[in-house]
Amino acid sequence: MSDDIILYELAAADDTRFSPFCWRTRWGLRHKNLSFKSVHIGFPDIGELGGMNRTVPAIRVGDTFVEDSWNIAEFLDEKFPDRPALLGCPLGKGTTRFVECFTDKVIHPTMLRLVSRDVFDRMDPYDRPYFRHTRETMLGCSLEEAQATRDQTVLAFRKAIHPIRLTLYKQPWLSGQAPGHADYIVMAAFQWGRLATDFKVLDDEDPIAHWFQRGLDLHDGFGRKVHPDDGGPGFAGTGLWKETMR
Repeated sequence: MSDDIILYELAAADDTRFSPFCWRTRWGLRHKNLSFKSVHIGFPDIGELGGMNRTVPAIRVGDTFVEDSWNIAEFLDEKFPDRPALLGCPLGKGTTRFVECFTDKVIHPTMLRLVSRDVFDRMDPYDRPYFRHTRETMLGCSLEEAQATRDQTVLAFRKAIHPIRLTLYKQPWLSGQAPGHADYIVMAAFQWGRLATDFKVLDDEDPIAHWFQRGLDLHDGFGRKVHPDDGGPGFAGTGLWKETMR
C-alpha cells in the first residue's frame, strides 16, 4: 500500500523541494518509513487537483485523496497505526496543534518577509506571476520592500521565537524525548529559509540552529536530500503534475 502513495508538492525551477507545508508531510512520511512518489505541481495548477481546500501538500493513497499537512498527519496515524506515531495521544495532539498555530501565525509571516524575494528568484517563470501577486497581497508591500528591511526584521524574529529555545533547554525535541509532528512543523519553516535564501535567519550558535541541524540528520539525513539528484526517498518517478495527467 505504501508504494501507492503520491505526494503533490511545489518545487523551485531547479526541482528543489522548498515548501514548508510540503516538508511537514515529507518528514511525516519518512518518520513512518513510508515510500512515496513526489510529483511537482505549479502554483496556478493546485486547484486542478480536485481537492476542496485547493492546497498542497496533498497525497493520494489508492482512491483516497487527502490535502493539508495536518489532515495528512492525522490520516497517516490512522491508516498506519503500527508505524511510529506523528501526533501521539490526544493530549499530545492538542499541544501539537498549538505548535502549528504558533508556526503559522508567528514564524511563517516573518519568514515570508525574510525570504520571499529570494524564493521568487528561484521559482520557475510559470509560477512567478501567481507567487508575486499572492505574496505581495499577504505582505502588504512589494517583495523588494520586504527584503529591504530584513536586517531589522530578523532581529525581532529571533526574539519572537525564544519560546522554542526555552523548550529545547529542557528537552531534546519539541515533542519531548523523540521527534514528532511538532518538530517537523517548525523544522519545515527553517527548511524553507535554508533552501530559499543565503540570508542568515539564525545565528550558527543558536540552540534552535543546533536542533535544526540535528533534525536535518534524522532518517539518514532525509532533510538534506532536497532535490532528485540527491538520491533521497520520494523522488523515484518524479515528474510534473501535468505530465502525469497525460
